[in-house]
Amino acid sequence: MNNDNNIQAVSLFNKLADSYQERFLSVEAYSESFEVLLSLLNQNSTVLDVACGPGNISKFLLNKRIDLQILGIDLAPNMIQWAKKNNPTAQFKVHNALQLELIPDTFDAIVIGFLFPYLSISQVKECISKARKLINTEGIIYISTMEDRYENSRFRSSSTGEQLLMHYYEASDLIEILEMNEFKVVFEKRQAYSINETESDTDLMLIAQKLS
Repeated sequence: MNNDNNIQAVSLFNKLADSYQERFLSVEAYSESFEVLLSLLNQNSTVLDVACGPGNISKFLLNKRIDLQILGIDLAPNMIQWAKKNNPTAQFKVHNALQLELIPDTFDAIVIGFLFPYLSISQVKECISKARKLINTEGIIYISTMEDRYENSRFRSSSTGEQLLMHYYEASDLIEILEMNEFKVVFEKRQAYSINETESDTDLMLIAQKLS
């Protein structure tokens, strides 16, 4: 990735891979959106899991559908090692989420789980545009992120004290970007995520289908 915040995020996730996979391996809280995604995928569909982390989303999908052919990418090598351990039937490699154009394959679905909080708006537009070119006709894109006004993006502290700039996006802005790239949104959901006893975020899940 190409700026200091991206580099810092990758370094942090690489360092915290062990604790992250222990804390976030279960994605049952988001099961409804994943079930919708699965319902849209034919047998033996190919899936690209972007910024896959320890393979937590891939694991959920494969536990439900062993027929899926999944490739996961992440820029943190330690996350990729965990993803391989957690999903021995899938493929994983170290790869930059902002260089999707270097992936030679196409996919029936692309999953982008909680990557956008670490990307600027210009990078989000770039990522969705590049993802579109890798998705087969009538294929699916799945996005999860944190919802708020972009102007409210701010530095947040990690569990180890590092400050990291977190970007927020409103559904309307992401839907506009998706529609500009010839996607039709077929699923939209929000749910609260508790940070601590006094703070919470709003998680946003979007699923869209490529029109052409």
